[in-house]
Amino acid sequence: MMKRIIWVISGLNRRMMKLLVALALIAYIASVWGTYTNMRSIQEHGEMKIEERIDEAVAPLREKIRDLELSFSQKYPPVKFLSEKDRKRILITGGAGFVGSHLTDKLMMDGHEVTVVDNFFTGRKRNVEHWIGHENFELINHDVVEPLYIEVSLSNRLLGCSTNLVPFEMCNLVNK
Repeated sequence: MMKRIIWVISGLNRRMMKLLVALALIAYIASVWGTYTNMRSIQEHGEMKIEERIDEAVAPLREKIRDLELSFSQKYPPVKFLSEKDRKRILITGGAGFVGSHLTDKLMMDGHEVTVVDNFFTGRKRNVEHWIGHENFELINHDVVEPLYIEVSLSNRLLGCSTNLVPFEMCNLVNK
């Protein structure tokens, strides 16, 4: 009988041990899972904090960039559209001076392609700066006393508005 009682108690102990081991395993898994999810939420929260700090630092820069883009949006005077056959390529020497800049304005508004060559000795860049960046306008800082090699068709116009006019022979023109 004593053996039987010991056997029952040891059986209970085995079952209890198995049950305790199972409970310990479940508790361990639960704690590991909790720690993992907690660490993950801490990491995500930390990443969100970092992203928020980056956004806070970048927001004023984005605003300044937007303001600069709006302030630099080039507005050109109204330009007439001409077809390729009607549009002329015109070279104006002294185009940044008083007469040349007014001629440049008129020809640009008429829709022609204008190349201004000026050494800015008497002319001012501000006289034609409103055209800088326009697809039909080109500004070359050059003294026409020196040779200038650019492609200009002789069927187009060469207009001299500079204070020191250069003979036509000194303009080295290359035919297309």
